[in-house]
This record gives sequence, C-alpha cells and structure tokens, in this order.
Amino acid sequence: MSARLVPISVSGPQAPVISLLRPVALIGRHPECDIRINSPQVSRRHCCLAQAYDRIFIRDLGSRHGVLVNGRPIDEVALKPGDEIAIAQFIYRFEIVGSPAPIPAAPPAPPAPPAGNFQTTMDELDELIPLDD
Repeated sequence: MSARLVPISVSGPQAPVISLLRPVALIGRHPECDIRINSPQVSRRHCCLAQAYDRIFIRDLGSRHGVLVNGRPIDEVALKPGDEIAIAQFIYRFEIVGSPAPIPAAPPAPPAPPAGNFQTTMDELDELIPLDD
C-alpha cells in the first residue's frame, strides 16, 4: 500500500506532496527530516507518518502549532482516505495510491458425504483388533 498527503490549501506558500515511501517518515523543517517543510510555523520535528500493517498513523511530536485531522487537534490517529490534515498552516488530503488489496477467495467447501444411508454406531467403530503375541 502506498499513501500520500496532497496539498489542498490555496493561500500562502505552496506545500509539497508528501509520499509515504518508508514505514516511518519524519516531517518538519530540520534538514534531517524525511519531508522538509521550510516554514517558521512548522516545528523542526513537527510530526511523523507511520505505516503499521494496513493502516497509516500520524503523530504530533509536540509541535508548537500542532496537527489537526478533520479540524480536531490530535496526538496520534489512524488516517482514512479523504481525511484533511493541517500541519501548521498547510492543509492536506490523505490518499491511498494504487489499487486496494484483492479480496481473498473463499475456502473450498468440504467434500459431500457419499450417497446412501450410512448409519454407524459407536459399537461398530470400537471393534477389537487382535494383536500378535
């Protein structure tokens, strides 16, 4: 699964598209961040995106201007396609890229019992088998 944050804000400086290319991506203005947003409102280490199995999480790393998901401040939350994420003044839409995983096929049905009327009793199953001495 591949995911990205696509900028949707129309005013102010242009925000970069944020693609999740690794299991964890650090977002901030520090040169060592995976995704750099060079703005004074963005903390040096603002937030991170993390993939865990089939879910993508965003976590605020104690930033000054916070992270909002759908207008609410968050510490950490799992993202859903279409969520709006605000990193400082930059507004993004969360998208899943590519086709969804295929739905696994149903397991085969167990074989049908043979035709006929077979009634077995426990006595028939518990026959004694002679052992050689």
